[in-house]
Amino acid sequence: MKKPHCHSIFFLLLLSFVSPALATEDTCADRSIVAGAVRSLQDAKTLTQCAYEFVHEVGFEEARRAFNEDERWKSGPTYVFVSEVTPLSDQAQLFVFPPARDREGGSLGLLIDVYGNDYYKEQHRIASGFGEGFIYYSFLNPATGRDEPKATYIKSIDWMGNPAAIGVGVYRRDLPGTCRIEEVNAAMLDSDPSEAQLQEFVRCAAMDLDSRGYFAATSLANGPRWRSGSIYLFGLDTYGYTFFSGSPADPLIGSELSSNTIGGFEGRNVLGVADAFGESFLYYWNRNPATGQWQRKVTFVKRVTSFGVPVLIGAGYYLESSQPDEVAQAAGSQ
Repeated sequence: MKKPHCHSIFFLLLLSFVSPALATEDTCADRSIVAGAVRSLQDAKTLTQCAYEFVHEVGFEEARRAFNEDERWKSGPTYVFVSEVTPLSDQAQLFVFPPARDREGGSLGLLIDVYGNDYYKEQHRIASGFGEGFIYYSFLNPATGRDEPKATYIKSIDWMGNPAAIGVGVYRRDLPGTCRIEEVNAAMLDSDPSEAQLQEFVRCAAMDLDSRGYFAATSLANGPRWRSGSIYLFGLDTYGYTFFSGSPADPLIGSELSSNTIGGFEGRNVLGVADAFGESFLYYWNRNPATGQWQRKVTFVKRVTSFGVPVLIGAGYYLESSQPDEVAQAAGSQ
C-alpha cells in the first residue's frame, strides 16, 4: 500500500495546530434554532453555539435574564445553563440555571448518576481538555419529574472572569423506559408530522416489537397508540412480505414497499437498503387510505431482530400532492 507523502502529513499536522476547529466549527448563523425546536444532538449543539455567541453580543447580565425568561432559550425541558468548571465537582457554582433560578450562585453538590457518572468531573475533563463536547448522563427532567437519559453539549466560556461551561441538553424519548405513550403516539404525529417525530415514533414501536416479539404485532397494527388518521405502522420481512400492517386499505395484501404498488423507486432495492443501513428514510408516492388519493409520502424504516427473525418496521406521513392527480396516479402505477 502506498504511504502518505510526508509533506501531506506535515500540512495536516500544521493545520491541526493552527486551527483545530477550522473544519468543524459551527456558527449560529449557519443554522439558528430556538429551544422549542431542539430534538436532536445537532440541535443541542447548535443552540449551545447560539447561546455562546449571544453572551458575547449582549453581555452577562442580559444573557442571564434572557436565558431564564425568553422562549428562544427556554422551552419545557430544554434550556441554556452556565456552570463553573472546577476539579472540585461537589462545589461547582451555577451561574445560570433556569429550572431553579434560586439555585444560581450556589452548587448542586455532587452529581453522580445511575451510570456512575460524576457530572461535574466529566464537565471539567471535557471543558478543560477539549474545549467542547458531549456529555451523556442521567438527569432530572423538569417536564416529567423523573431522571432520564440526557445528552448535553457544553462549550467553554469565560463567565465574568470565571472558567465556565455553557450548554444545552436533550432528553431521549425513544430509549427503553422513556418511550411514554403520552409523548409518542400516532395522533401526535398525525397532527404535527416531522421527520424527527416520525423517527421517534418508529423507534418506540421497534422497541415494543423487540421486547414482545410476535405478540406485539396485533397491538402495533391496531392499537390506538400506533394508528390514527393516515398514520399507521407496518412490518415486513426482508423479502417484502407483510408481517403486519395497520393500513385500513387491504392491510395484508402486498407490501407497503412493493414496486408493484408504488412508484418512484426506479428499480432500487429499497428493502435491501433498509436492511443494510439499519435505519433509513424513504420518499415515494402512495395511496393515502384516509383520502383515497395518491400523495407523496415520507417513511422511516428500522430493522429489528425479533426472536432471531429480521423485521423491517416502518411508518410514514403524507404530504400534500404537488402534482396533478393523473401524474400522481401514473407514478403509483409504475
